[in-house]
Amino acid sequence: MANVALVHVLDSIDSLSESVNAANRGFLPRRPTIVVGQPTTIDSSRAPEGAGLLWIQLQEVPRVIRGDLAAEITHTGDWSTQVRDQYAQRIIDQLQPHIANISSAQTGKMVLGPADLESLNVNLVGGDPYSGDCRIDQYALWRPLRLANGHNTGVKGLWQIGASTHPGPGLGGGSGYLVAKRLRERRR
Repeated sequence: MANVALVHVLDSIDSLSESVNAANRGFLPRRPTIVVGQPTTIDSSRAPEGAGLLWIQLQEVPRVIRGDLAAEITHTGDWSTQVRDQYAQRIIDQLQPHIANISSAQTGKMVLGPADLESLNVNLVGGDPYSGDCRIDQYALWRPLRLANGHNTGVKGLWQIGASTHPGPGLGGGSGYLVAKRLRERRR
């Protein structure tokens, strides 16, 4: 896995289901799905020679904490710095069997929790990195509103792209691609 840019670490499909359900109900997942990015596999200039870089994302965390499925964190309510760091350590500990030197090789760390993400970007409400709801009624015809079909806002020359538009949030840039394709077709 050393040459793979993005790896999802989870126990099983059952742990995925448990984590999603826990987070949706306000509980810290016991063993969440951990997304591990290794940017230097694609671009070695991201870290000094001989060093590496890990980017870790958790997609299953509650906005407001009602409890902890692992019964290790007793805090309830909004995220605090202490809870954020304690939960981050749980994740590092869970990666230990997969990355043997994850703690000893670490020279620095930056942890951003849901409150931190929202404070950096107001569009990330509750720390949601995808800027919104991903249920089926938020896609295609229904997103962001039925009248703005094909990303056309109705204002001449103004198109809407981004997480709030079809095909929804993610890293693929799908809405920008669709608008670019449509504009290219119009020029023909």
